[in-house]
Amino acid sequence: MKLPRPYSLQSRFLVGLLAASVIIGGLLFAGFSYHVRRVLENEVRDKAAMVLAQVDSVQRYERRILRPRMYEALPDTFIIEAMSSSYISRIVMNDMADESHTNLLYRRVAIGARNPRYEADALERGLIETFRKDPALHLWQGYKTIGGVRHFVMARPVVYQQSCLRCHGEIGDAPPELIALYGDRGFHHAENSIGGVDFVGLPVDASVARVQNAIWTYLLLFALGALLYFAATNVIFKRIVANNIRLLTTSFRRNFSDDKGAALVREVEQGDEIGEMLAGIDKLSDYLYETRQQIQGYATNLEAMVEERTRELADQAHARAEDVRMFVQLLAGANRSGSRPELWQATLPLIAERFDLERAAYVCTFFSNRHYAWPESAEAGDLPPDWIDLLTGSTARIEGDRAFIPVESTQGTAEGLLCLYRKPGRDFEEQDRAVLQAIGRQLGLAADNIMALESIVRHSANLRAIFEGITEPLLLTDTSGSPVVANEAARRLSMDLSGGVTGDGNVIGLLCEAGAGHKDCDIAKSIRLNEVISREVSLANGRSFALSIYPVYPAGPSQSGQAVVYVHETTQQKRLLAHMTHSEKMATVGKLASGLAHEINNPLGVILCYAELLKKAVPEGQLGEDVEVILKHTRQAQHVLKDLLSFARPKASTDQAVDLARAVRSIADVFRVQAERQGAAISVESDGDVPPVAADSQAIEHIMTNLIINALDALPEPGGRVRISVSHDAAAREAVVRVADDGPGIADEDRQYIFDPFYTTKEVNKGSGLGLSIVFGLMGELGGSVTAENGKDGGAVFTLRFPAAPGGAS
Repeated sequence: MKLPRPYSLQSRFLVGLLAASVIIGGLLFAGFSYHVRRVLENEVRDKAAMVLAQVDSVQRYERRILRPRMYEALPDTFIIEAMSSSYISRIVMNDMADESHTNLLYRRVAIGARNPRYEADALERGLIETFRKDPALHLWQGYKTIGGVRHFVMARPVVYQQSCLRCHGEIGDAPPELIALYGDRGFHHAENSIGGVDFVGLPVDASVARVQNAIWTYLLLFALGALLYFAATNVIFKRIVANNIRLLTTSFRRNFSDDKGAALVREVEQGDEIGEMLAGIDKLSDYLYETRQQIQGYATNLEAMVEERTRELADQAHARAEDVRMFVQLLAGANRSGSRPELWQATLPLIAERFDLERAAYVCTFFSNRHYAWPESAEAGDLPPDWIDLLTGSTARIEGDRAFIPVESTQGTAEGLLCLYRKPGRDFEEQDRAVLQAIGRQLGLAADNIMALESIVRHSANLRAIFEGITEPLLLTDTSGSPVVANEAARRLSMDLSGGVTGDGNVIGLLCEAGAGHKDCDIAKSIRLNEVISREVSLANGRSFALSIYPVYPAGPSQSGQAVVYVHETTQQKRLLAHMTHSEKMATVGKLASGLAHEINNPLGVILCYAELLKKAVPEGQLGEDVEVILKHTRQAQHVLKDLLSFARPKASTDQAVDLARAVRSIADVFRVQAERQGAAISVESDGDVPPVAADSQAIEHIMTNLIINALDALPEPGGRVRISVSHDAAAREAVVRVADDGPGIADEDRQYIFDPFYTTKEVNKGSGLGLSIVFGLMGELGGSVTAENGKDGGAVFTLRFPAAPGGAS
C-alpha cells in the first residue's frame, strides 16, 4: 500500500483517526489493567485472610478446649504436641501447604524464639518492629520479594496473653518437659507484649504473568482491528478525494519544471482545503506573469549577463591559480625550514601576500604559548573568547575582515591558531574557507615533519656520540661482514692491521681471513640463526682478538639482516695469563729444585773428594780411566745442581743502569771461539741510540749465555750463523735484543712448552732443560719479556725486551 504524503488531507485524516484510536485503546488498556490487578489483589488478600482465619480457629481450639482438657487429665505433664498453640498451628499449616501445592508460605516466628528454626529473619524483624512502634496496628499487608519471588504478605502481631505466660513467662513457672526440650530460651515475656508475628505469604508472579498475557492479547486484538479499519478508511478516502486532487496537480507539474514552479506545485499539492488550493492557483498565475517578465529581461540583458558571468569565472580561476602558487611556495618554504620559527617566518609572508593581509600571526595555544607574527613588529593575534571550542571543532572561522584557522597535527589535534587580518574595507569571502582550512592542515603537517626531523637528528647525534665514545672497536655489518657503520676505534684497528693501507673500519676481513679461517667469522650464520656467536681470532704476529656477534632483526621483509660486531683485543690478557701460569710453574719447580739441590750437593761433594783422592792413589791404566769417568760425571751433576740453584734463587737486580749493547758484544766475544770450533759464526748489530736498561750485568750475562749456547747447539754441523741485534723501541721505551739462528726452528707442538722447567728438545746428557726457564724467570724479574718464534727464512728467533732505565731513554 502506498503511504500518503505528509500534511495532505488524507494524512491528517488518518493521523487524527490514529490518535483517537490510540487514546481510546490506551484508556481501555489502563482501565482493564487496573481492574484485573484489583481483582487479583482482592483474591490474594482473601486467600491470606482465610489462612489466618484458619490459624485462629486452630489456636482457639487448642487454647479453649484441648489445652484445658489436657491439664485436667494430666495436671503435672506437659505434652508439646497437644498443649502448644504455636507448635500445632505450624504443623497444621505446613501440612496444608504441602497437600495443596500452592507454594503457600506460613511462618510463626519471634525474636529470641525458643526453637532456633523459628527465629525471625530481617524481613520479619522489621514487621515486628513496625507492630511494636504502632500498637494500634493489628494487620499489615503488602508486597515483598522473598527468595527472589514476589509475594503478597499478610502479617499480624503475636501478643502474649495470660494463658501464654505459663510457658513463656518466668522459667520457674514453666513445665520441666519444656525446659528439658529447649533449655532457657523463649522466657521472660510480659503480658500483652509483642514478641513475634504470624506471617502468611502467597507468590503472585505466576498470577501477574497470566494477567499480563491476557492484557497483551487484548491489546494485540485491538491493534489488529484498528489496522484493518485504517486500511479500509484509507482506500475509501483515496478513491473519493485524493485521486481528484492528484489529477489537477499532475497537470501543473508537467508544465512547470523549474525550481520556483516546482515549489508552487508542491505548495498546491500540500493544500487540502478548497481555499488553500485556490490560493495556490493564484500564486501559480503570479508565477506565470513573473516568468514572462524574466524572459523579456533575459532577451534584453543576455549579453551583459554573459559578460558578467564570464568575468566572475575569470576572477575565480585567477584566485584558484593564486591558491596553487601559494601552496607550492608554502611547500618550498617548509622544505627549507629547519625549525618551527623558520617555518612561520617563511610561510606567514606568503599567506599575507595571497590574501592582501594587513598582519598575520600564529599563536601556539597548547604547548609553549609562543607566537610568531608578520610583520615581526606586529602584536600577537587577538584570540576569540571561545578559542578552545574553535580548536576542538577543527573548523576555520571567518568574521568579516578576520579569520581564525586551527593548525592541526597529523593526529588530528589542533596545536594553535592562525590569525589573519585583512586591510580595512576588505572582508574574507565564504569561498575562502576551504582554502584557509587546507592551509591550516598543510602547515600543521609541515610543523609535525619538522618536529619529527629534529627528534631524528637529536637521537642520531646521541647515538653517534655513544657509538664513537666506545673505546673498543664496534661496527655494524651486513651478512658478508662488510662494515655499514664503524666507530673510530674500529677505523684505527683497521689502519693498524692493514699497515696503514686502509682505515675504513673493515676489520672483519683482516681478522677473520687471517686468524679464523672464515671470511666473515660466521656473521652470516649468526644472522641466519638469530643467535649471538662469539669467536676467538689469533693472528700470525701473536695478537689475539675476541669477537662477539649480535644479530640485528631486519626492520622489514625487504631488508637484509645485519649484525653488530664487538671486537676486543685479548693479546695482553693472554700474555699476562701465560706469564702468571708459567710463574706459578717456576715457583713450584724452584722450591722443589732448591730442596733437591741441597740434598744432592753434599753427597756429590763427598763423591768428588774421594774420587780425586782415589785418582792420586791408583796408578795410570784402566782403573785411572774409570776414576776419571767418575770425576767427569760428578762434575756434570754439580753443574746441573748449580743450574737448579740459579733457577730457584731470585738474583736479578734492577738497581743498575747497564749498557745493553756493550754487554751483549762482550758475551758474544766469549762464545766466538766455541763457534769457530763448530765452523759457525756469531754476528752482533746494534743501533746507536739504544738506551741503558734497568738490570745488572750478571743477569744479562746469564740470559745471553743460555740463549747463545742454545743457538749454537741448534746450528747444523759444520756451518751456520748466530745473528744478534740490539735496537731501541722508542714508542714502548724498551731496548730489544733478538737472537736468531740457522737451525731447524721450533716445532709447533714444542713452542708452548719451551719455557717450562726441565723441558728440552736436545739429546740426553746434552741439556738440563733449565736454560730457557732461567731466562724467562730473569726477564720477568727485570720487568721485561721474552718470546720465541720461527724466522721467515727458518731457524728460531728469541726476542728480549728490556725496560729502559729511568732517565735513560729520550
